[in-house]
Parts: sequence; C-alpha cells; structure tokens
Amino acid sequence: MPINIEQIKNRIRSVAATNKNPLYDSHIYWSQKPYNICDILIEDLSKEGDIVFDPFLGSGVTILEAINNKYKRVGIGCEINDAPLFIIKTLLSEIDLNEYKSVSAKLITDIRSLQKYYSTYCPQCGKEGVITSIIFDKVDRRSQPSIKVVNYRCSCSAKCNKPVDNYVYDKMNRQYQIYNIKDEILVPDTKLAVYENQQISQIFTNRNFKVLDEIVGLIEQTKYSQIFKYILMSILHLCKITDKHSNSQWPLWIPKMDCVEKNIIDLYEKKIKKFESTIKYVSSNYSDPKYTLLQKGCQYISNYDIANHSVQLIITDPPYLGQVAYSEYMQLYRPFLNLDYNLEDEIVVSSAPSRNKTEEIYFDLLDHVFEICSNKLKNEAYFCMYFHDSNLKVWDKLVTSLAAHHLRYVSQIHISKSNTLKNIISPKKSLNGDCILFFIKDEGAILNQGTESIEEIEKNIIRQTKFLVRQYGALSTPELYDNGLMEVLIQNGWLSILCNKYKSLVEIFEKHLIWDYDISKWVIKKNSR
Repeated sequence: MPINIEQIKNRIRSVAATNKNPLYDSHIYWSQKPYNICDILIEDLSKEGDIVFDPFLGSGVTILEAINNKYKRVGIGCEINDAPLFIIKTLLSEIDLNEYKSVSAKLITDIRSLQKYYSTYCPQCGKEGVITSIIFDKVDRRSQPSIKVVNYRCSCSAKCNKPVDNYVYDKMNRQYQIYNIKDEILVPDTKLAVYENQQISQIFTNRNFKVLDEIVGLIEQTKYSQIFKYILMSILHLCKITDKHSNSQWPLWIPKMDCVEKNIIDLYEKKIKKFESTIKYVSSNYSDPKYTLLQKGCQYISNYDIANHSVQLIITDPPYLGQVAYSEYMQLYRPFLNLDYNLEDEIVVSSAPSRNKTEEIYFDLLDHVFEICSNKLKNEAYFCMYFHDSNLKVWDKLVTSLAAHHLRYVSQIHISKSNTLKNIISPKKSLNGDCILFFIKDEGAILNQGTESIEEIEKNIIRQTKFLVRQYGALSTPELYDNGLMEVLIQNGWLSILCNKYKSLVEIFEKHLIWDYDISKWVIKKNSR
C-alpha cells in the first residue's frame, strides 16, 4: 500500500512535539529531537522487525524509540564519540531497582558530607547554613570573582541571602588539591569562547571543581559507578559557571556578568533520586531490545557493518555545518567521566584553527555519507532528515547531493519548539524549531531543472507566500520555509536558479511583506494583491 506523506504530516501537526519523559529527562544532549515525532515516522514508515538506522546517532532518540516494545524494530546507530554510546548503553543496562535504591542511598549520605564546602554562617539566627548559589561577576577568566549575592538555607528559612564575607569568598576561591580529575587544555575556538591554553578548570569555580573531584572519587567506589557517572554527566553543564537561566547551548562558555555558582550536592542528589523513575520506565518499555551500535565516522560504514538494501528507514539529524560543534562540546565530559571524543572524523564546519574543518570538506564528506545511506536503504524506503538553514545555496547543495544518490525529495514539515537564543536575537532570519525532510529511495530519481526566468520564479514565490499568509495568518520565517515555499522551489527545479540571486528567502519577504516585530512574524502589506 503506497505511503501517504500528507497523512503523516497531518499526524505530526496534530501533536505537540516533546522530548520530555523519564527516559530523555535523565540526560542532557544538544539538539535532542522530540521522541513523539520520531514515533510517528517509525510507526508509519516501517513495520515490526524492520531495520531503522541513524548514521548520526547523537542523543539516540531514533534508536531508543525504534527498539521500544511499542515498535520492536531493529536499531542501528553510528557515532564517533563515547558520550552518545555511553548514554544508550547505560540506559539499557540491567539495573535492579531495589539494589539501586540501597546503593544510591549510601552514595547520597557520602556526598552530603561534601556540603561542608558550601557551609556558611547565618547572620539572622547565628547558626550554620548551606549555600545554594552565589551570584558574581567575573570580567575575564584570570580575574577574581566579584561576589554580589550569597543565597543559602538554614533553620531560619529555606531561602535566605546575605552579602559576601571573607569566609564565603575564601571557600569559593581557594586553591584546592585535585586527585581524580585531569585539568585538560581545551581546543581553542573563539566561536565557542575557548581561548589559547584555557583549562577545563577555568569554566568552574575552584570550589565546584573540587567538589566534582570528590564526587568522582566517591563514584568509583560504588557498584553502579556507570549509572552514577551517567547521572553526573546530566548535570555537568549546571556545575560549571553558568548564567541565571542555566543556559546550556554553549557548554564551554561562561558569562562575565551575573555568573552563577550552583550547589552541586543539591543538583546531584535530586538527579540520583529522579533516576528511579528512569529505571522503572526502561524496565516497562525495553524487554528484549535488538540493536547495534557502531563507533566510527559514518563515512567509514562498510557492507560488513550494514548490508546493502537491508534498511527500511533512516531517521537522522546530521550536523548543520558549523552550528553545533558536538565533538568540541564533548571536552566537558572527558576530564570527569573519561568519555573520549573524536575531532578527526567529525563531519562539521569548525572555526578552530587546528581542525581544518572547512565547508568544502564538510559537503564532500556528507555527500559520501548520503551515498552510503542510499546503498543501505531498500528501494522505495524513506530517508527522513532534520535540517535547517536559511541559506538557499546550502539547501541546493543538500538536495542536489541526495538526488545524485537516488534519494528523491518528497516533502517537508515544520515542527515548532521553544525559542533558542539565536532566534530571540535575530527572529527574522533564524529558523527556530525543527524541519523534517522526506526523501524516498528511487533508482530513477532525477532533480527537476526549471526553465523559468528568475523574475518568473520570484513572482511565483511571492504569490505562494501571500497565499500562505492569507490562509494561515501571520507566519514566521521557518513556517514559510517549511510549510510550502521550499517544497515549491525544489519540486519545480527553481532552487538552483534562485540561490544565484538571493542568499535567503528573507530578502524576498522584505520586499513584499511586513515584519511585525511585536509577534515576530510576517504579515501582508495593506492594499497588497
């Protein structure tokens, strides 16, 4: 029976995309995709026993959903870094809940003894309190912090604050002896706010680096050390110097003003207890999972790894040029958890001078991966890819490359999500949310080449844009891209022509629509036809 992509898109539109459940709440990973959208793709584009493959494993959503008891597919994932593989292996390991409760209770008792590092004097009741967070300014990485507010709890209240005193300042900033963590030098990359000879310790306060050192030592002595490392991994981005919003988009970045030092013991204890719900969820949903994890660059996948014409469905989220430097982000984990990363084989564009990761190399490698993916897919099987970029030349390279390897563009759909920092700063030009592109394996696939002039193409795009706005009301830039315009451009063979004149569709929107700053959406000009 032929697959109806429009019905699948309608199903996707009918649900609120989420990555919140006891499984995915238990860890942090950048650009984690909504599991319930993945569920729809798996359910409608494959059947029980089929192989579902993700060449860029990342947070593992594709594989974890495919092998869930609901679907019983066979999952294959490929990844170059330790952390994503560690996530899946840990989540699917056999854990006795009662034993975990016993072992974790002992660990919680041990780590509570480390609250001594956060002890403080309460001027209101005269008793000892525990610092919950400190707000401070730190103009540069070598400067001493200027403490502004000390938040703490004591017998007076669960929420107190006071000005800094010498005792508080000393405990936060003294030089501690470190035994279990290697203070590594980070790869310099100014785009990630990492500078020459910067050490991992410089994105933490001295106190929190010491507390983490002590926790790592305690974890090594427990039976479930892998589980407790996993839980520690889920909070490391909060343990470093962060901002008031706990912004985790840049794991190696620290602010200069209104910096926050959090109480790690409070964070870790809460997560240890919460992991009990994760154990219950896994026990109920993963009784006999069938999956294979490959640790290598997906450009090196062989017939031995995956047989040609054996895969029914690919769902993947490749790196978007230089938008997310995954392997460089992984530097946060190795000193504490011994999870290694692979800078050499990563398919990415990087501004790090030492990496030689150019846009040309990126597209060459991605083209090779598309060829491999096409070879692995059965004929008429689907390749679903998350991809977002406003640059029309990027879209043209992408679609052209896929078509050259018999992956024919079918359609795409926009999936909204909460604002990213980039979207808040530049909502007109940013593509907030996700976009799923649908391609089908078709040995006879050819890419249409339009014969219309650039003027005719532009008129058609303007006409379609106004139609969409009149039909659905004011629309954001990504909604216009994903819910009709890119499909019109690709299906008619206009993309390669249009991208030679315009960098993005925003340039066309600005000539014929009005940007409403209050709602961050495009509206039609008055008296416009």
